[in-house]
Amino acid sequence: MLGWVAPPVNVGSGYGLLYGDIFGWLGADARRSAIAAFILVFIQALLVNYLVDSFRMMNDRNWVPGAMYALVASCLPDMLFLSPALVAVTVVPVSLSRVFSVYKQSSAFGAIFDSAFWLTLGALFHPPVAWLLPVCFAGFFSLRSFNSREQVVFFTGIFVPFMLALTAYFWFDAASAFMAGQFSQGLGLAMYSLPTDLHHVLKTGVIAILFLIVLFGFNVYYFKKLIQVQKYITILFWFLFAGLAAVLLHGNGRLDQFVLLMPPVAVFLSYSIQSLRNAFMAEVFHFALFAGVFFVQFFPGHS
Repeated sequence: MLGWVAPPVNVGSGYGLLYGDIFGWLGADARRSAIAAFILVFIQALLVNYLVDSFRMMNDRNWVPGAMYALVASCLPDMLFLSPALVAVTVVPVSLSRVFSVYKQSSAFGAIFDSAFWLTLGALFHPPVAWLLPVCFAGFFSLRSFNSREQVVFFTGIFVPFMLALTAYFWFDAASAFMAGQFSQGLGLAMYSLPTDLHHVLKTGVIAILFLIVLFGFNVYYFKKLIQVQKYITILFWFLFAGLAAVLLHGNGRLDQFVLLMPPVAVFLSYSIQSLRNAFMAEVFHFALFAGVFFVQFFPGHS
């Protein structure tokens, strides 16, 4: 919250007009941006923890998922300010909770509409969030039968927030700018570029290590889990890979956009910690992650 990391002057690709109009005034001041990011990450950590607790995804109720999210969503200096991706990722645990709630439900029109509505709202701030919509749609087929009427409701959930925003911008003669921001600019290809300097390599390495920990723990996450929870875990993996595709195709070298992956990563890291029978080893694992984050944050010679 000290605002020691200055936000970039240009937020780059993935910049929805709605973000600029609502939060643009915060980006000019590093301290205000950092405080806003802190508040947002705290709220998101509570949402991730609520998601895991509500659907009994861990063996017992605890605060590990929220703590893991707070750590990974702040693991890089690039993530310590308010950004379109950080604002948009707020909708991910909300949408996931609505998706998970349809399991074996006979009527789920409201949850289906809400899941699409929230993701589309997130895409208005950060257009690459649109990559999560197809995996959200597929998730319903995994959890229950998903008939044609319900599919229409899902697409209605996409249509409503988009058309409301388009109508508002049309009213102020900015419809063309809105469409350009959402599609040609927001979803234009801007491939993630490989790092060149040492500090950038280290920061990219942190993301890579988190991703490898998640992949190597694949079997652990499904071990002795109920079928219902296994389906939830599968959907989390779909969200993780869809978010990765969004970053790689539209990231343009911006590491702050990796925050889109962090809700699933936080849940999977919580499973990894829970799988360690020895409490001391769990503490060592957490401390190692914490130490790595601090090293990257205060890398020698980095201003």
